[in-house]
Amino acid sequence: MAKTRIPGCRLLLSMAFALCAVTAVANGLSDRAFEGAQWVLATDAARAVAQVQARAAAGDGPLAAKIRARQEIEAQLDTLRKTMSASKDGQRSTQTLRQVRAELDRIDAEIQSEFPDYAEFANPRPMDFLAVQAALQEGEALVLFLVDRNATYVWAISPTMADWHRADLQSSELNGLVREIRASLDPTGPARSAVPLGSSQAARLDFPAGAAHRLYHALLAPLGHVLDGADHVFVVKDGPISSLPLSVLLTAELVADSFEPWELREAPWLLRRFALTTLPSVSSLANRRSTPISAAQRFIGFGDPSFTGGQDTPPERVANRSIDAFFSDSGSRIEAIQGLSPLPGTARELRAIARLFPEDDARLVLGAEASEAAVKAADLSQYAILSFATHGLITGDISGLAEPALAFSPPAQASALDDGLLTASEAAALKLNADWVILSACNTAAGDGTPGAEGLSGLARAFLFAGARSILVSHWPVRDDAAAILTTATLRQVQQVPGLGRAEALRRAMLDILADETHPDALAHPSAWAPFVLVGDVTSS
Repeated sequence: MAKTRIPGCRLLLSMAFALCAVTAVANGLSDRAFEGAQWVLATDAARAVAQVQARAAAGDGPLAAKIRARQEIEAQLDTLRKTMSASKDGQRSTQTLRQVRAELDRIDAEIQSEFPDYAEFANPRPMDFLAVQAALQEGEALVLFLVDRNATYVWAISPTMADWHRADLQSSELNGLVREIRASLDPTGPARSAVPLGSSQAARLDFPAGAAHRLYHALLAPLGHVLDGADHVFVVKDGPISSLPLSVLLTAELVADSFEPWELREAPWLLRRFALTTLPSVSSLANRRSTPISAAQRFIGFGDPSFTGGQDTPPERVANRSIDAFFSDSGSRIEAIQGLSPLPGTARELRAIARLFPEDDARLVLGAEASEAAVKAADLSQYAILSFATHGLITGDISGLAEPALAFSPPAQASALDDGLLTASEAAALKLNADWVILSACNTAAGDGTPGAEGLSGLARAFLFAGARSILVSHWPVRDDAAAILTTATLRQVQQVPGLGRAEALRRAMLDILADETHPDALAHPSAWAPFVLVGDVTSS
């Protein structure tokens, strides 16, 4: 279900906020507004999480398989509806649509008979303050953003408190601030690409500190009284905020936009205060709490695909190339994939992760074997942790690419099974039972901050639907060398510290990189340490 703005929502929220300031029923109004915001923010990613929970509630038998089949038919129906207007054969399209609807009705009747509560699981209602507080553990809090044209509404809830405020930050201004910060985080920018990772050469680093503090001051600072006791914050994002990891916000003002590396290492990043987890919806907090963890902690990693067209790329430029430079609008899809730069660092990354597991519990698929066909042929349901370390592509990176995709070793000739790209729709069809999927690739979290874009779309939503309980995704092109440090360190933290939550493990890994003075220029900037966000994990940190 795509996000739909409810008519009059802006006016109703504005009236509710104004009334809260003058009436004794302020708490009730705030709670109702919180529930209304959840209806407004219903997204495909949130629905994917709910559908996985419905399958889990049905168990592992034929009913769960039937529910998945029903969900796949529903996705097929949505696709048909979207493409009918462009079809040249309207009669055939209408007939196909009727057939799919009939099949959906048939399977719905069977599921209703066997699982009367399916609808409630698959389409959960919004949670009120008390329900959220009951789901939160000590040291946790939840923040919900709702961006509208003339203001941004923010709710914060802890186990003992709840409050909201209206930031007079118009969507256009918010979008401008986010874009300003995002522009500085591109690893192909002059401040980062001038000095490769591993260099000890000193250089000043640019970062729009004013914009990063402005966002914190406007959005989160007014709710500090609710968040003060938290060290793990769940975040439900909206609008431009969806494309920015909150860890890069600054809790104090810095009067410069160009810094020595040591100044960035010591800067008051929000990362220092909270471990952060992105949730597709508020209701997924309760859904995830009830999802069991896989017993067998086995690992499989796909990476270092064999691209046959980019072998002459100088090694020092491999990690610094913008994804836009890999493609043109001419040539076939296979030729475009063959033009990708190699990613030798991804093999090192996956081997380092594999060494964290017993030899029999880790499998690597590298080089020419790392193909789309190999991904589809593997029994991925037996692995608790999966990693895909390759190029991530967004819509339009290749001429004709209509959805996000992961790139793999291309075949000699494209087929329906293998054309070198695992698209989001193909990823959604995978059968997973994973505690964690690591998408160590570019732009796997969201769009570019365009107003109105859904926050967790594309690949992130696909892997959630496929059965991932949590995913690690990126917000911008990731250097394969920096990604290797982050992903390996995060998994090592989880293994070495019993009971440590994934969000806290990721936070510690980022802090370690930030504090590393060995390579000050490359590592001190958030472009290196902040690309990844954790989505869906609700384990306590």
